Amino acid sequence: MFRIVAAALLAASLLALPTRAESQTAREARQEVEASMVVTGTVDIDAQGEVTSHIVDLPDKLPDYVLELVDRAVPAFRFEPLLVDGSPASGQAKMSLRLVATQAGDGSMNVAIRSAHFGETYSDTDASSVRRKNMRPPQYPSNVLVAGGTGTVYLLVKVGRDGRVEDVAAEQVNLTVVGTARAMESIREALARASISGARRWTFIPPSEGPEAAHDHWVVRVPVDFLIGNNRRPRYGEWASYHPGPRTRPDWARPTPPAFSPDLLLADSLTPEMSRFRLLTPLDG
Repeated sequence: MFRIVAAALLAASLLALPTRAESQTAREARQEVEASMVVTGTVDIDAQGEVTSHIVDLPDKLPDYVLELVDRAVPAFRFEPLLVDGSPASGQAKMSLRLVATQAGDGSMNVAIRSAHFGETYSDTDASSVRRKNMRPPQYPSNVLVAGGTGTVYLLVKVGRDGRVEDVAAEQVNLTVVGTARAMESIREALARASISGARRWTFIPPSEGPEAAHDHWVVRVPVDFLIGNNRRPRYGEWASYHPGPRTRPDWARPTPPAFSPDLLLADSLTPEMSRFRLLTPLDG
């Protein structure tokens, strides 16, 4: 965990919803806001599950204290040994880390790695994994648009053998606006409904080779952004603020690893539900 001055994160702010006072005020909601950054790269893991090297994507875009934190933490990570045909093997994983900054109470911020995901690099030509075919973005709910509601919905999508969506659920909804508890819950529900409705019309290309090809269904994660006007996704290396929503899990989804959180994933990405790389090291975030 690192400590930095709060001024470095002042740009990570949220818009306030125009709502009347209720049981939870917008001021109280702001106390629950987190500033976060997603850092990506790759790690090489040996047959014993130890990290032999790591590379951070676009290091020139990241603050020095972020690079220092990642360079200190990642080499100490340990993984469950990877098995290939029953024997331990080395491998390379795509790394995604979510760093979170929290107030320390003395005008400074504590920065720590909150969650991590290690998986395969997605490719539209990889016949051993689920691939996108038609994923038209969901329609923005008109009432949320008028209210200025923005955020990201993290979907779990169950794909059948014909490539159609058998089921879909909103695993988490993070907002980039704050207001009363009732106002934010209403926006979360509306964005989740719109995302689920749109995703039911998506189609995918199932795996045609490899160990996944024989399954009767597959589960993937897809984040969906809802942005308005001049709002934009944070650039790589920028801190972004959001109000985290509760996590849910449908009965057809498997439990997530302890180090994983859906908001590790970048919008428009497609990620398999489970990864063959399992992190054993507890995170300090």
